[in-house]
Amino acid sequence: MEFKSCLVVTIFMFISIAQAEVFDITKFGAKADAEISKALADAWAKACSAPQPSQLLIPKGRYLLNMVEFNGPCKSPVEVKIDGTLIGPEDPVTIPKGSQWITFSYITAMKIMGSGTLDGVGGAMSWSTDDPKTTVEKGSPLQYNLNFNFIKDSYITGITSKDSKNIHMNLVQCTNVTVQDFKASAPGSSPNTIGIHVVWSKNINIKNCVIGTGDDCVSIGDGNDHVIVEGVKCGPGKGISIGGLGRNTGEKPVTGVTVKNCSFSSTLNGVWIKTWPHSHPGDAGDIHFEDLTMEKVDNPVFIQQDYCPHIECKKDSPSNVKIHNVIIKNVKGTSNSPEVVKLRCSKATKGCEKVEISNINLKYDGPAGKAIQECQHVKPIYSGQLVPPGCAKSFEDN
Repeated sequence: MEFKSCLVVTIFMFISIAQAEVFDITKFGAKADAEISKALADAWAKACSAPQPSQLLIPKGRYLLNMVEFNGPCKSPVEVKIDGTLIGPEDPVTIPKGSQWITFSYITAMKIMGSGTLDGVGGAMSWSTDDPKTTVEKGSPLQYNLNFNFIKDSYITGITSKDSKNIHMNLVQCTNVTVQDFKASAPGSSPNTIGIHVVWSKNINIKNCVIGTGDDCVSIGDGNDHVIVEGVKCGPGKGISIGGLGRNTGEKPVTGVTVKNCSFSSTLNGVWIKTWPHSHPGDAGDIHFEDLTMEKVDNPVFIQQDYCPHIECKKDSPSNVKIHNVIIKNVKGTSNSPEVVKLRCSKATKGCEKVEISNINLKYDGPAGKAIQECQHVKPIYSGQLVPPGCAKSFEDN
């Protein structure tokens, strides 16, 4: 019912926007190669308060932008059409601590579209200062290109995010949101430049996106209910992940995640579920990984319940996050490591419960031996073609 409601709202937006009043930022003082924060804010105030559907237009051209916050609720549906290129500040100190570069909050029935580019100007001034250990423990002080808070029944398509200083697109407590034909790019060496991060959200669709960064292409955190990732091309990056879960108290379950028809090229991981050792209780279930293609991926299929990047962990104390009802099917391609399927589950939760694996054709052609599947504290249910064969037993030690 919620998806149907979103569809109805979206159709209404498409029908109505043709008659919408257009608020062109150049009519509010925006000029090419000049800073446009005030013009954007003024145009948004008019569009958001309009009694009928409206459009905020950023026409073709190059514009400088320190930061902007688009706050709702709005009186009617708003379309934000970005055809120009927005250039962020090179120095991250320009943006106040705790703020992001471009933020949308408390808006329903919004469409963001266009052929434009959001250039966060990540580089030596920002990425070289982002220490991985500090980031894990305290979070990164660097800004996201796009931040969405409490957005409902909305559609984001066509735009490109380039060289974000941190996450490219962050979705927090959003409902019924589709992200389609979105592109995110940053060097493979850039830290923390996740393509799309989703947390505490429901009914999120990520479709036909092209993402190549220095971190996860798509990252699904705790508290998510029904997330579909479909037709994504990932690489470079660290794959499409769920987690890391269990680090913080009070984390909400992850349920109903589907990753399908996606391709991975030269990534660290393919599909990846990660939980911390010595963790707080958590839950991740009803997860489907299907119809996936791997090309020279280090870890094509990876459940890692001893995830511990850059800091000291009590690895002798197992993860207390329960992983259950995982389906892995129709996965093919090549791996850079012989362990093409790694299922490193936790003994604290009696292993991952009900993991089904079918039709695997993953090859390794290297000096480290034959391709294998690795199992720890888990007994998968196998069917169909299995190349390499499934685990003969579940190893109970590292």
